[in-house]
Amino acid sequence: MWPLRQHEFDLSPAIVNGREYGIDAVLTDGRTATASVRDGRIVIRIPRFARRPEAEILFLSLRRRVLKALKSHPERFEKHPLVLKHGSILNILGRDFPVIVETYYGSRCQARVHDGFILVKVPYGLSADYGLITKLVLRSISRSFLPIVHSRVEDLNRLHFNAAINTVSLKNTCSRWGSYSKRTRSISLSIRLLFAPSGILDYVIVHELAHSREHNHSPRFWSHVSGAMPDYKERRRWLSRNGDLLGIDRDAQYQKSNPDRPMLGAGITAPA
Repeated sequence: MWPLRQHEFDLSPAIVNGREYGIDAVLTDGRTATASVRDGRIVIRIPRFARRPEAEILFLSLRRRVLKALKSHPERFEKHPLVLKHGSILNILGRDFPVIVETYYGSRCQARVHDGFILVKVPYGLSADYGLITKLVLRSISRSFLPIVHSRVEDLNRLHFNAAINTVSLKNTCSRWGSYSKRTRSISLSIRLLFAPSGILDYVIVHELAHSREHNHSPRFWSHVSGAMPDYKERRRWLSRNGDLLGIDRDAQYQKSNPDRPMLGAGITAPA
């Protein structure tokens, strides 16, 4: 069977609510067809070796579903980038952690989660933008909280699935909340789930563990999810409505309660 080609799909732009959306077809080596909206374009992923009639039906179905969602709920596709700075407060697993950025007489940028706050240290004289601060904070959070998440995966797996899971990882992903690899028997979770209620994190873990039984989203797959978590629909609905806002900086600022730490430009405080 010959592999599919992009030109075999209708890639003509679509107009929704007065805005034009380009359409891209991406052929993958996976087995699942998915669709997403990125930078004003609708990206539809189709398995490269799917049968042509089936591939066309999948493409048209996903295209139709995305256009319907864009028309009825355009706000769900608005991206809210995670930007952290001195004074940002992250609620991680139900506990507030203010971000403190300081300069120091060192040579490397570093971040570490302490008991009750996250300290980012930037070499004196180096200009640190919000992108760098955000990257450092997320990396430190991943290191510190991965053992807790790994333990939760083991608990839920032992209770409901008894699957062979080799590794668990946290990644700064925006397009998906989690993934399961059949080949490596590994689970990857979005680090933003740490900013959600614990029940939401549990739902995504159960969802990925269920893929160890069924590598699709068939009725049998959802029966596995339901068996482990009868109220999964409510949690899934919460994530769909609130997921894009997880981790977004709140109005509360650590600086207000710590006036002795004067600001030095973009999120840098005076050396202690």
